Amino acid sequence: MEVIMLNLKFSDAKRPLISETRKKSARDVVIDGIQNQIGLLGDANFKVERTRYTKDSEGNAIRKSVAAPPKPWFWRAADGTIMVQIRYGHAVVVEIQPGKPSIQAGKTEKEVITVLTQVVQAVKTGELDAQIEAAKMKAKRNRSGE
Repeated sequence: MEVIMLNLKFSDAKRPLISETRKKSARDVVIDGIQNQIGLLGDANFKVERTRYTKDSEGNAIRKSVAAPPKPWFWRAADGTIMVQIRYGHAVVVEIQPGKPSIQAGKTEKEVITVLTQVVQAVKTGELDAQIEAAKMKAKRNRSGE
């Protein structure tokens, strides 16, 4: 049996699993979180859609969307300065500078938004990839119970 070889380019690439294509990159996780904080700073009634799973009376899992405000990553220090922490997900802090988890963002919400916008630019250009990767690994360890 003779195989006719067409002028084709072959590759060892495999089709990604659906679960892999749905996952956000670590950069996107941080950027989404920062965008939520900017939204919260601009509007006190800002809410984020989240998926929650509950069980009905028969024990079947039910998926529903819930709108809830994001937890603030910022707070006012004793001197009136607004401090902010950049997070990976909801719990793990991304230390932009080692040993210094917080940023002094200014006295007004507008100044905080300016600082957060600068951080988004740094994330997009890849300047914080090492710090984000460290936070991602810490979050992974926290999930696995290590």
